[in-house]
Formats: sequence, C-alpha cells, structure tokens
Amino acid sequence: MSSTQKYKVIIIGGGPAGIGAAIKLHKNGIRQILVIERNQSVGGIPSFYKRKKGGVRTFVRWSRGGIPVFGQDYAKYLKKKITDTGVEIKLNSHVIEINTKQKEVTWVSPGEGKVTAEAEAVVFATGGREKTIPERKWIAGARGSRVMFTKHLLGLSDLNNLHPVNQPLIIGSDVIAYAAAAKLRTGGAQNAKIADNKSFPDTPFYERLYFRLFSKPSFRGKQTSSAEIKGSIAANGVKINDRFMDADGVIISGQLIPNSELALMGSLEVNIPSRIPVLDNNFQLSEQGWFATGNVIGGFHGAEWCYYNGKRVANSVTKYLSKQKLLATTKK
Repeated sequence: MSSTQKYKVIIIGGGPAGIGAAIKLHKNGIRQILVIERNQSVGGIPSFYKRKKGGVRTFVRWSRGGIPVFGQDYAKYLKKKITDTGVEIKLNSHVIEINTKQKEVTWVSPGEGKVTAEAEAVVFATGGREKTIPERKWIAGARGSRVMFTKHLLGLSDLNNLHPVNQPLIIGSDVIAYAAAAKLRTGGAQNAKIADNKSFPDTPFYERLYFRLFSKPSFRGKQTSSAEIKGSIAANGVKINDRFMDADGVIISGQLIPNSELALMGSLEVNIPSRIPVLDNNFQLSEQGWFATGNVIGGFHGAEWCYYNGKRVANSVTKYLSKQKLLATTKK
C-alpha cells in the first residue's frame, strides 16, 4: 500500500525533544503536525526506565527543583502533554528515506505499509546511540552472548523483569554507565566494575555521589590502553592491559553519538567523524526547512534539556514558516 500525505511540519522522533517541538509548534498556532516514532509509544529512552519498588530514579526534573524521577513517569508526563494537543502520531513507524529538495519523508509501518508524506518543514529528533565496540577503538574480542548495550540491558531488566547479570563489568564511565551500575545493583547483582580508557570517570563528582546511594562500582581507567572481551560463546570477563577481570556480563555503555544516518542519506551536511549535523544558529540544517533538535545535534544531554531544546527549535521552525508564507504572499 502506498500513499502521499501533506503536513505543515513532520517531526522524526517521539522522544523528549520531538515532543517538546510538537507541543511548542501547536502552542504557536501551527496545525497539521506529524510525529513519527519507531517504538510502540512516545517518550523515548526515559520510557525504558521502569518505575518499580527499590528502583533508581535516574532522570532529573531541573524545572521542578532538581527532583530525581523514574524515567517511565517522565515519559508518561510527556505522553499526556502531547496527547492533549491532538498532534497526529505514527507509532511503530520507521523512516527509511528522505527527499531533502521536496521535503518528503518515507516510512514503513505494520498497519500502513510504505507511506510518503510532504511537509513545509521537517525536524530531526532522532536522538543518539551508544558507540559500538569498533567505534571506541580500544576494545577487542568477540561479541558473544552476555555482551550488550545499555538499552538491551533495560529491555531485559526493566521491561521484562529479568536478571541477566550477576557480576557485571561496564565499559564506559559517563552518567549512563553509573546509572546502569546502580540499576544492576538494586536488581541483585554485585557492585559493578567500570572500565574506561581515561584517567578519571566521565561522570561528574556529584552525580557519582548520588549513584553511590545504590552502588559503589570500582573504576579501572588509569593507563588503560586496551581491553579484550574474553569468552567465545558467552562473555566471562575482560582482559584490561595484563589484568583479567571476571564478569558474567559486559555492558557497553554511554558515549553517545548522533543518530544522523538519515541526514547522511539525504545528503545533508554532517561532520565526520563526529557525525554531528551542520547547523546554523537557528538549528537549521544545510538544506532550508530541515531542522534538528535534542541529542542528534551532538553531546550528551538529559531528557529535560532535550524537551526544552525541542521547544526552542520549534520557535525557529515557526519563524521559518512565517517567512515562507510572507515570501509566497509577496510573489503573488
């Protein structure tokens, strides 16, 4: 089944940044907004952090005085806010192609098949992903079973109530890694070991202090030049330099890079090797009418920062649409 639809704005991604953009666009008087989300619900990564007894509140509501909350609760809050606007949302829909000149977006979904839509402006809110093992450039070894990324860990522990690891070793040392260590500990695992090729953890002191309420992971980093994941079928440890560290599970955590594959597919300018899209001061990409918001613009940002950044980008989109309308009127 194939069809073509028309919208004022299409937003690719229904996480905090995409939701913030949609809400602000609606408040600015823009209608015919479409949000395309590949998961079965909006909310993004926070929705994977389930509320449960003894769990860890890993998301901070800075707008509410810095209160830590469960990711699932924050995702529900965002879902209610966007639902109240009546903005159209396509769930379980994966964008497979873009046409930057025509401002066309093509996606596939189980219910609709392949669909192409046009818009006057398009916003990338596709977030970031954790660096793979090759991208980290200091880790060797096979990726057998029990070697996973943080999102896979959350899928097992929070969404399916499984206990996948007893002796975890986490590669990476930013906030995502320390949050994962805390989550594993409250789930019954031993205090995790954290390894990185840096002298000090990437997580700031006060965040580490907070997560020590739940877990006190050891850190192995100084003079670490190489690591090798051991175990041909299932991970049984990691050899760091000449020291072997036991583990029945290895979590590759943190070090986000932008999900900019679609921008590259559409021949939009992207910095290599950082994969950060080229933006102007209004968050507009190299082609007029294409914008980006949230972690896809680079760096590591919390959910609430992404939400408010989405609102800021929405104001730039609104100004762009107003300018295009004025130009069209002048031509007439």
